[in-house]
Amino acid sequence: MILAVDAGNSRIKWGCHDGQDWRRQGWVETPNAERLLQDWADIDTPRRIVISNVAGATVRDALEVVLAKWTVPILWLTASAEQCGVKNRYEQPAKLGSDRWAALIGAWRRTARASVVVNAGTALTVDALSDQGEFLGGMIAPGLSTMWRSLAAGTAQLDVLPGSYVRFPRNTADALYSGALAAMAGVVLRVRSELAQQSAAPPICLIGGGDGPALRELLGGEALLVDNPVLDGLIEIAQE
Repeated sequence: MILAVDAGNSRIKWGCHDGQDWRRQGWVETPNAERLLQDWADIDTPRRIVISNVAGATVRDALEVVLAKWTVPILWLTASAEQCGVKNRYEQPAKLGSDRWAALIGAWRRTARASVVVNAGTALTVDALSDQGEFLGGMIAPGLSTMWRSLAAGTAQLDVLPGSYVRFPRNTADALYSGALAAMAGVVLRVRSELAQQSAAPPICLIGGGDGPALRELLGGEALLVDNPVLDGLIEIAQE
């Protein structure tokens, strides 16, 4: 069994994979990493552990404490120039976030075609993957909640209330939510348009993250929701 861990800014997601399929998955809030001791109390000792951590050194330290229960090789992922059939065209390949790299590898394994790989979480990442398996580059923007909370915090007389997407908002909460979501969609559509110009077939959008379902509704074209794209990529890397 392989244990894959995706430590992000808001959540730590994890899954146990038997080489064919996921046997178990879960998550904890990132500040509560120690709760993984309880979550993992009854799972069999994995033969390998692979981790993407973009949440910093404190979270890595917390994970190392939890993982000390097993004497198992741990791969702390860093991006490389090429892995699992994907070529990394970042100016400094190792500077690419390990979560983005894993998601790109998972996307290539899933589709083997030109793809826009999207994670709609605390931050929005939108990465272009060519039909030759090359990561061409990508964009980073504030995520939905980050965007509208920032706007509300910096603007007088704006309340941070839950809103909904509507085409022509008629209240402030909906206006904030709709504007932020439309801005995110604009980034995705821009990257998709640029990628389409050099692809043999229209690119597919692969969308992960908590705000993925809402974002997908604005995109049109071929767009697929992916539950845990980073975990999928980590398993491919562990099995390489």
